[in-house]
Parts: sequence; C-alpha cells; structure tokens
Amino acid sequence: MPETKPVADQHMLRRQLIAAGHEAFAAAQQHYQQDSEARIQFVREQFKSYYGDLAESLSGPLNARTVAQGSGDGYRYENILFESHPGWEVSATLYLPAEGLGPFPPIVVPVGHSGKHFQSYQFPCQYFARSGFAALVFDPPGVAGEKQQGNDHFDDGVRCYLTGDTSSRYFVGDAISAMDYLATRADIDTSRGFACTGVSGGGHTTVYASLLDSRFTAASPSCCLSPQQSLVIDRSYSSCPETLMPGRFRDGIDDSDLLCALAPLPTLFMAGQLDEVTRIEDSRIIAARARDHYAKCNAAESFHFYEDQGGHAYSLDQSRVFIEWLRECWHMPAPNTELSSDPKDYKLLPAESLHCHPNADINMLSLTTERATRLAANHPPPTLETLQAFLKLDPSSTAATQSIPPSSQRTWFHDWTERVIVTETGIIIPVSGVEHAEAESTLWHFNPEGRLKLAEQGGLLMEAIGHLDRQSPKATLIAADLRGWGDSTPKPAPFECVSWGGPNRFASYISAALDDPVVAARVRDAWQIHRTLPHTKRNILHATEAAGPVALHLAAITRAFDVVVLHDAPASYADLLATKEFNWPHDLILPGVLKHYDLPLLAKAAGCPVHWLNPRDGANQPISRDACAERTAGTLHYHHNVSYDDHLTLIRELLYP
Repeated sequence: MPETKPVADQHMLRRQLIAAGHEAFAAAQQHYQQDSEARIQFVREQFKSYYGDLAESLSGPLNARTVAQGSGDGYRYENILFESHPGWEVSATLYLPAEGLGPFPPIVVPVGHSGKHFQSYQFPCQYFARSGFAALVFDPPGVAGEKQQGNDHFDDGVRCYLTGDTSSRYFVGDAISAMDYLATRADIDTSRGFACTGVSGGGHTTVYASLLDSRFTAASPSCCLSPQQSLVIDRSYSSCPETLMPGRFRDGIDDSDLLCALAPLPTLFMAGQLDEVTRIEDSRIIAARARDHYAKCNAAESFHFYEDQGGHAYSLDQSRVFIEWLRECWHMPAPNTELSSDPKDYKLLPAESLHCHPNADINMLSLTTERATRLAANHPPPTLETLQAFLKLDPSSTAATQSIPPSSQRTWFHDWTERVIVTETGIIIPVSGVEHAEAESTLWHFNPEGRLKLAEQGGLLMEAIGHLDRQSPKATLIAADLRGWGDSTPKPAPFECVSWGGPNRFASYISAALDDPVVAARVRDAWQIHRTLPHTKRNILHATEAAGPVALHLAAITRAFDVVVLHDAPASYADLLATKEFNWPHDLILPGVLKHYDLPLLAKAAGCPVHWLNPRDGANQPISRDACAERTAGTLHYHHNVSYDDHLTLIRELLYP
C-alpha cells in the first residue's frame, strides 16, 4: 500500500494539546497511586502557589459601609460595600434573621456566573437567614451582577495571564475578604469559623477559597466539579480562565484532587441529577474518589455527597440539606420547627433593591494594568538565555525533518516548492517556498490567516518578490503555517459553539494550564523552520497581525535577520491592557511575559531594524503617532496610516537595498 503522506489538518493543534493533557494527568495519577498522601500535599502547596501575592493584595483596609437595608418574610438584609483588593469594591448583601441581635453563625455565599439577585442566591440566602444564620452573598467579577465593567470573565480574565496571574485571585479574594468583613461585626459569631457554599462558579470559589484560608471550617460546593481530563480536555468544554490557572494541567490537578485536598475539612458536595453542565455521572465519579480519600485520612464521616432532582442550580432542597449538615458539623441543636423548602413560600426581591453601586473604575483590568506597570519598571532587555528558558526552546534539540520529499514546479521566474516539516511529534508545518536560483534576498512570512493569504491574486508577497515581472529584481519567499494557523486552523468542537467558546480560547487556556503557551510553541515551530531551510545573503522577516509577536521572538532568538517588518500587529503586550475592549484571538496571549519583558524591548533584542506598520492596541485599532513617539529610538521604527502601496514599497526597498 502507498505510504500515507502526513498533512496539517484542522484537528492537529487540538490533538497535540489533548495528548499533552493526557500525559500530564497520567503522571499525576501514577504519583497518587505511589504515594497518595504526598500527592495531595503537593496539590495543596502547588495550588496555593498559583495565587502568588494574593494575601498581600488583600491586606489593605476594608473601607466597609452599608448602603441600604430592607426586609422580607422571616429575614432582613443589608446591602454592603467593602474592599478586597485596593479600591476594588465588593457588592454584597448580608441576609440576617428577622428577629434577634445575634451573634449569628456566618455563611459566605460566592455567586457563580450569574448575579446575587437571581433565584439560586436569593432563595438559599433567605432560607439560611430564616434558619438563624447570617449569609453574605456577593456579585462575582463580570457576568450579570454589578461588577461587569473591566471584569469580563474571558477577555479580561485571559489578560490577567500577561502578568503571570490567575483571574481567580479576584473571585477568591472576595470570598476571603468577606470573612474579614464579617469578623468586624458584633452580630456575627465566628467562634466556629465560617462556612462557604456556592453553585457553579460559586462552587469553584468555595473549593478554592477553602483550600487557601483555614478560617473556612465547612465547605459545600454545588453543581460545579467535573473530571477535567474528560470535560475540558477530551470534550473541549469552554471553561473560563479563572479555573485554568497557568500550570494547573502541567501539574495534573483535577477537580477531584482539589476536593480530596480539602480533607479532613467537613465537606458536603452537592449535585443535580438533571444538571446540563456538570453531568451527574461525572459528579458521582468525583464524589466516589473524594469519599475514598477521606476514608484514607480517617475522616470518612467528614465527607458527604447529596444529589437533588434538579438541574444546574442551588435549590431550596439543597439549602435544607446544607443547613441540616452544617448544624451537625458545628454541633448546633436542631430547630424546634421545620422550615419550609417549598419555592412557593419564598419571594424574589426586585434586583434594584439589592444594588450597591460599586465603583466601576477599579476592576480586574485596571488592577492587572497596575501590576503590569509595576513589573515594567524593572524590565531589563531579554537575554537569549531568558528567552530560551521562557519559551522552553532547547538549542540542543534535534532539528526538524522534512517528512516527505518536497514537490516543486516552475512558475514564471520562480520554482514553487511545497514542503512538509515536522517540528515535533504530531506537529506538521506546511511551508511554501517560491524560490529563485539567483536570489540574494529571502522574505520569510507568517500570517495567522494563512501563509498564502497575501499571495492570492498576485498579492503583496508576489509583487514583492517580482513573481511576474521579467525586469525587476527577484527574491525568494518562504511562507509557513505555524500550528493552529492556515491549513491547521482548528474547527469548532461542539462545546465551543456557544457565545463564550471558540478554538482559539481552548488553545489559549489549555496551553496556559499546561504551562506551554501556544505562542511559545509557534515560536519553536518558526525556529525549527528557520534552522531547517537554506538562507540567502539577506533575510527579511515579515509578519501580520497576531504573528507579529512570534516573529519578534524568532528574530531575538536567532539574531539572523537583517530587518523585521510587522503589519497590523500589537504594539506591545501592555497595549493589550490599555483598552476596555479586547479584540484579538485569545491565543495571542503569552502568560507571564510581562514579568520579564514587553515587545518594544524584545524588538531591541532582535539586533536589527524593526518596522512596525500600523501598530495596534488591545481593541485591534491603530495606535496614534503620539502614543508611539516615546518608543521610537535607534532601530525601532513606527509607521502609521500605511497603505498597500506604502507597504509594498518598503518591503521592496528592504529586499533590494
């Protein structure tokens, strides 16, 4: 039978990320089987490391104030603002029993991808207050509450990666600061500690916060935990950046690991049998593993699992079970009368009655921008060693291979050659070479939309190399589709066909969680192509849009190019933080880069002139001349309002000096 030729395809990048995820989780499982106690201790310590200086960030004054009060059947409530991170106001509502001065035992209720005014939060909190507890519920960043501006889970969440942070620090920070606030009140009894319970994203916050702060003495996540290897990796479920901390999948940390790591903390894990997001069969798998681990820790009585007959929601039935369980955990007497858990006996308050009107100017985006500014003050120019370590580029690694003989044909004055280069196992890079035997210059080109997008119909690339012009000088073109671009652009998976999903988001979040960002992998692809193919006397590197940062990294690593030209590329990573709107593919983000350098510094490390044509901001809009003026120095040149003809003229001048 004829040998099958390897080709790039729409599943290549996804296959590679899935395989890397399986490898990481297999290693973690082997570690657990060899020494379960050591593995779970590793999970605890490693998980805390994802949050960096969170404790320091939460050390400021609370600046708490009550902004409104009200009452309902069997409860009263206060709308409260307090700060967790400096200037970041938490929009909270405290539900208290209608009668008595307390002190009341406290429950912290993080909201998921929703708002505190919805039924899954109002009804449970009303139930808790009617049962004699104080329940503090608060809006999360973004979604449907009052903290939307600058707090988009996805666009602003992924931008947190730039400073090496997880956006989860803002979700968890609010829950931790909620305890700080409650502890200041005379009507709150903290002698037993604090309980934490939430649904969906609020369930994740419940688990994460309970792992980070020992003041939580009871945790009850609801409708939130799934085997990450199955749901997120294999099925490409569009999770949020806050649940995929940089390095989490590298460490093989599954949701079940986190639940086990809570042991011996009293934990009630709840799930809905009709849950359409976290399937009940997955919840049962996680519960079974947690139950076994709690038993190994001699704490079998501290773990409980409850299924109600509902869907993806925190029901009044769950509220009843939670309060009964919490009373047992905290050794509290049972009530004299049984409280109704019938929704007909509860009434939703109007959303506006729970509004706190927090300051919207301090948000996830603004705080990330502040962190980036502080980091930038200490940036030295990146060295080759820094770049190689950061991008996981091993100069001693085996060179890429051309897996099949190149095919070539004559086209006017050039030989058009198609190559297939394997840069690493499973990664197949198609390269088009339009070569002239006497050319002294080569135009190297990367474009996320496809290596030949600018060659179609005699486009810019063809005109630049003199493809049809008998009289003009000739150059060689080398154009490649790096992984996930051009011929290997991923098609959407079923779980990505939602408003918040998409293949570039999967690539971004999963590769970040694997601690091998797709940007770094593309740089390695480009480096392997550069070291595999022949060079001419003069080499010009040209890249468009999101390929700009990849090209700059390649130039700084190799220092082998005479000139770099970037077109419609981001002007800097800091500029990605400078706009409210974020209009770039999420896999443009390079996690942790602003801890080390930014693109203008990287351009200076390239060792050659860099021309930035129509530099762009975070909204993918042109940056003004004034904004770039202070950056223009030495070999760094910015060009604004560049037309097609201007672009072509510059390329030809650089190719044929």
